[in-house]
Amino acid sequence: MIKGVRRNFNAGVASFSFMSWLAARQGWRRCVVQFSASLTLMFQEWVFADRFAAARDAGFEAVEFSHPQGMSAERVAGLLRQNDLIQVLATAPVIAGTKGVAAVIGREADFRDALEQGLEFASIATAPLLHVLTGVVDQTHYASSCGRFVDNMQWAVEEARRYDVKIVIEAINQMAVPGYFIRSLSSAAHWAQQIHGLGLILDLYHAAVEGLPAESCLAQYADQASHVQIANLHGRSEPDSALLAAVARAGYKGWVGAEYVPKAGTVEGLTWMNGGTQPSLANC
Repeated sequence: MIKGVRRNFNAGVASFSFMSWLAARQGWRRCVVQFSASLTLMFQEWVFADRFAAARDAGFEAVEFSHPQGMSAERVAGLLRQNDLIQVLATAPVIAGTKGVAAVIGREADFRDALEQGLEFASIATAPLLHVLTGVVDQTHYASSCGRFVDNMQWAVEEARRYDVKIVIEAINQMAVPGYFIRSLSSAAHWAQQIHGLGLILDLYHAAVEGLPAESCLAQYADQASHVQIANLHGRSEPDSALLAAVARAGYKGWVGAEYVPKAGTVEGLTWMNGGTQPSLANC
């Protein structure tokens, strides 16, 4: 069965049968694919505290989200327990007016304060991964920002070990955030390789905006990735069948984050997962 979908929809059974046939036809290996729901982008029809129950009712067993302002880690941990959910990815608090400060010269104290808050939150919520945003850096200061980034992240990785949390980074496309320090997937992978203990988020939406096909990204980076996120290139909406098929063929074993903005209602748009006209990730 698909981990992350607990309800036995008739349509879901039909979709599973279709994927079984497709897997046999294309020679894919069978595996379990695990989905997590982004409570930042999905389930916005509910106030944040109610999104946990909504996600669980929709069939998810895991969630991920940006640092929730005004809600304590203890409250989040309680909502996770109450709804039998796990949080697979947390995000360090982002200072107002920034996209993070990990690579921003002169903001070292702010970076450390935000990281400590994020680590304490992740520890209480038992989230194994903490996403750290790196910030916007002008090209003229890029070289010196690289040094600051390395120093900050080496400290962060060591600090995170005390909490049994892994620090992860991702590339954000330059159309969304011009000047974001990690400007390409290859750059993110490079930093994750260079800084021992630093993890990579393989975000296939940002990669697609960069012009990179999902299949080639997965072939090159899936083994390195600590987490994968998916969304349709067009409108950052529900994943389409081509993207799902690429993830299925890759046989990725970790959590796959559904980090997209639903076209209409969140639940109405879950046909890709529950069954319907688009194949699910039942097999790979």
